[in-house]
Amino acid sequence: MSSQGVVARGSASRPNVQLFELPGEGPDATPTPVPIPAASFQELGILEVQHLERWISSVPDILGEPLLVITNEFAGFDRTRERSDILALDRRGNLVVIELKRDESGRQDLQALRYAAYSSTLTLDDLLEIYVDYQRRAGRTVDMETATADFEAHAHGALLGETIDENTRPRIMLVARSFQDELVWTCLWLIESYEMDITCVQIVPYEVSGKRFLSSSVRIPLTGVEDYAIRRDAKRRRAQPVTQLDWQRVIEVVSAIRAGRWMSYADVAEAAGGSRRGAMAVGGFLANSPDIPPSVHRVLRDGGRVSPAWRGDIGGPDDCRALLESEGLTFDEKGRADPAKRYHPSARAEPL
Repeated sequence: MSSQGVVARGSASRPNVQLFELPGEGPDATPTPVPIPAASFQELGILEVQHLERWISSVPDILGEPLLVITNEFAGFDRTRERSDILALDRRGNLVVIELKRDESGRQDLQALRYAAYSSTLTLDDLLEIYVDYQRRAGRTVDMETATADFEAHAHGALLGETIDENTRPRIMLVARSFQDELVWTCLWLIESYEMDITCVQIVPYEVSGKRFLSSSVRIPLTGVEDYAIRRDAKRRRAQPVTQLDWQRVIEVVSAIRAGRWMSYADVAEAAGGSRRGAMAVGGFLANSPDIPPSVHRVLRDGGRVSPAWRGDIGGPDDCRALLESEGLTFDEKGRADPAKRYHPSARAEPL
């Protein structure tokens, strides 16, 4: 059984938190605890976008963890007019795709997967630009430098470029008053089988003596279970043989990249016989190795951008891009290298 499988037991639509009025004093006091019935957002006239989305954007702690809202109602995806409810940054520097439903979850899982797929192509620079525009729409003037500082302060020093640009699987957070069983089962399957990072947050409205309240509870993952699963998986990995990167092979792969072509750090890690998760290790090695291949400038971020932290004998990021352009590599208006010139490790027959 999945370490989180217990979440699926019982009714998924029942509020995870039940409120009771406690006995008090005086002639009108109740002699025993009295349950306070949960309301629905529809009954209280609470709308999804105008109210719920706006409240969460203002106070994202409602969702059970500190999040930095990057934007809401984002419609900047290529070739679709769909809008993602909220995009946010978590403390680890991960992009979080938040999908809201006012009452029942419905087909929320499929929508969230689509938005996660669309968002997977967004780079750190894209998200910074989106955040600047979001702040502008909110009446606040924020430039790219301030946006970068906001991201870094929120993520507590996480390597944002590597975390966002190399991670093609954003976190998914589903928010609803009730979750249908089939959605819960789908989420558990995606978590267990594909190691997707999915959180389900149940938000239930109450009305007591004319005052309105929200209860917020995380349904998936269960408190404490996440730490258990992390430790369990780490133990499993320690018990399995680990494929270490062959640093000599890394140098050979980078040295063989032809002029006018490029690879990402993850591409190099995979081509050298390791996992794409070795991208950060490759970046650190290439930045500090005394035997730097002359073609190291042809290794870019996953989105095809030159790292803003790039340093080498030829100079900084602008000098690196200028050298690549002199070799025939073109960049689009957002600074992304021509994807047709990217060498993919899976294309084994293709020369570097």
